[in-house]
Amino acid sequence: MSGSLVVPTQALWTWTLPVAGQAQQVQSYPTVPGNPTKSGLIRSDLEAFIGIPIQGFATPPQEIADSTVNQWIRWAEDDIESDTNVRLCQTWIAAPPTKTQQVTQLVNLGVQGLYQQLGVDYDLAEAGYDFVFERWRDEGWGYMRLRWRPVKSVEQFDDSLNQSNNLNGTKNVAFIYPLLNEFFRMPPSWIVEDQNRGLIRFVPAISVQMLPLFAMQLSFMGFSQSVPQGLWFQYNAGLTPNDYNSEWSFMQQLILCKAAVIAFQNLQTPLAMGAMELTSQIDGLMRRVRYSEKGAFSPQIETFGKRADALLRRAKSKAGGIPLGSI
Repeated sequence: MSGSLVVPTQALWTWTLPVAGQAQQVQSYPTVPGNPTKSGLIRSDLEAFIGIPIQGFATPPQEIADSTVNQWIRWAEDDIESDTNVRLCQTWIAAPPTKTQQVTQLVNLGVQGLYQQLGVDYDLAEAGYDFVFERWRDEGWGYMRLRWRPVKSVEQFDDSLNQSNNLNGTKNVAFIYPLLNEFFRMPPSWIVEDQNRGLIRFVPAISVQMLPLFAMQLSFMGFSQSVPQGLWFQYNAGLTPNDYNSEWSFMQQLILCKAAVIAFQNLQTPLAMGAMELTSQIDGLMRRVRYSEKGAFSPQIETFGKRADALLRRAKSKAGGIPLGSI
C-alpha cells in the first residue's frame, strides 16, 4: 500500500535567500506576485474603498508611508485567518516538516537539501495529526478536518501527458509506526477532498477491506486505539487568484473592512477633525474642541466593523461545514 512516487515539496511564498545564522523573511505572496499582502490588496485599494486619502491630519497633512498602510492590511489578513482558519493565499503546509534525511526518504518527499527547510520546501509548519482508530471503522473512511482551508492547489496542465495534474491540495499522507519509526504512505488516488471545508476522507482504489485492516494494523503497532501525531500531512491550502474572482470574492471586501477599522483607529488619535463641538473666545485666546467619547472616526469604525462581522460569519459558514462530531 505504500507509494513509491516521490512528492516534490516547494515553498509557494517568496522568501529571502537562506543565510547561515539568520532567519528567513517573507518578501511577497503568490496571489499577486511581488505584492507584500496575501490577498494582493494594497494602499490604493483601501483608499478607493473608504473614499478618502489615507494621511495624517495636520497642517499641512502628514504623509503616511505605503509600508505602514500595507502593514495595516496585513494585520487585517492575519486577524481573518485566525478567526476563520482560511488561508488568504496559497500556502505549502508541512504537518510536520521532516528534520532528517532518513525520515524525508521514508515519507517519499523530494526536497532541495537533505530535509525540509522553511522558505525552501514549505511556508508553514504545524504539528502532525492524531490517528484515531474509531474514525477508520465502518463508515468512517478515516475522515478528518485539516486545520487550514480551503485545501486546494492551483490547477496545472501537463502538455506532455495531455492531462491536468496537481489538482488535490493534499500532496502526501504518511502513517508512522511509533515504536519502529517506520512510515507507511497512503496512495494519493485514495484521497477524497471537500476542499472548501478541509474535510479529508480515504477511499481505497483497490479493495474497501484494505482501509480498516490497515488502520487496525497501525493501531496494533501503537498498542492503542490512537496514536498521537501518527499522521503526517503535506498539503496546500489557501485561496487562489481565481477564488477572489469567483465564489470567495467577498473575502476582499472583508479584508478591506477590517483594514478600514484599523486605519481609522490609527488615524483618529492625533485627529483634529470630526469634532462634535467647537468653541472659541472672541479675542481668540482660548479654543475648545469636543469630540465623541468613542473618537472622531467612531461612526466609520462602527459601520465598517458591522460589515466585517457579517462577512466574517459568511466566511466561517463557507469554510466550516458539518461538525466532525455529528458524522
